[in-house]
Amino acid sequence: MAEITLAKKAGFCFGVDRAVKLVYSEIESGNKNVATLGPIIHNADVVNDLKSKGVRIVESPEEVKGGETLVIRSHGVERSVYELANNMGINVA
Repeated sequence: MAEITLAKKAGFCFGVDRAVKLVYSEIESGNKNVATLGPIIHNADVVNDLKSKGVRIVESPEEVKGGETLVIRSHGVERSVYELANNMGINVA
């Protein structure tokens, strides 16, 4: 039988951890208008928890509603996406 070794520590990489904490921080600060550009993480439990707290998933800045804060996932996007969001007056966290 194969042996399974468990790591002493487990968790997200730095970038994913930062992005997830940023979304939760926005929610905890009272911001009820948060959208993520695509799923913030490839973890259905976390994504579903965020959805249950009112976080929306959008595929482009054009889908962001007025007053929403947009959080970009940890693996980033092209500069043009940031420029578009900025030109549209979207708050990007």
